[in-house]
Amino acid sequence: MQCGGASHATPGAPYFTEFIDGRRGEILDAALAVFATKGYECGTMREIAAELGVTEPALYRHYAGKEALFADLLGVAGDQVVERASALIAALDPARVRESLLGLISARRTHVPHDDSTKPVMRMLFTAAPHNGAFREVIRDHLAGPMLELMRMFIPRVDAYYGIVRSQEETTGSLRIFMSLLVGYVMTGMMLDVPDDDEGVVDAMVAIMGWDAPAA
Repeated sequence: MQCGGASHATPGAPYFTEFIDGRRGEILDAALAVFATKGYECGTMREIAAELGVTEPALYRHYAGKEALFADLLGVAGDQVVERASALIAALDPARVRESLLGLISARRTHVPHDDSTKPVMRMLFTAAPHNGAFREVIRDHLAGPMLELMRMFIPRVDAYYGIVRSQEETTGSLRIFMSLLVGYVMTGMMLDVPDDDEGVVDAMVAIMGWDAPAA
């Protein structure tokens, strides 16, 4: 990959410093700005240090290198998403599952900017993480795994209300379909210039899961 010359990252709204006090949050926000502008491969510790207003050796006192810093960024971001999603999913009402799912999607937009500023960050995550085993493991441990466990508890709760009994294999398949629709829709909405269709997607999720008629 060819990388251009040094360029100053475009500062965005603080993200990590909103919930992490001190230098760690500031470093992660500086790294996010640089990686979103230059990409993981081309962003450097020197540029992150400059964004932060410190020397490069000072930055190395906090992180051993760029990979360790990026892994921490992924882990902290994943933990934050799961923490917020946990409360939202726990509050979902099986008797109003359609309205609850619409509210879940709407709430995700409240916590993740739904504009052009998000796209470079999402592209950076999707291009860097899949090609690095360490990053994939961080995403599994801090985001994908915990989210799957949340949904494993949610789906049987709704199934029980609608009188649906699934085998373990069927539950696993349903979980995969459900997560693919939900996560795929939210992510593509943040990355692509396409109109939102919350109601259409939620209608598809409800129909596929069989949640359109409660048990008699």
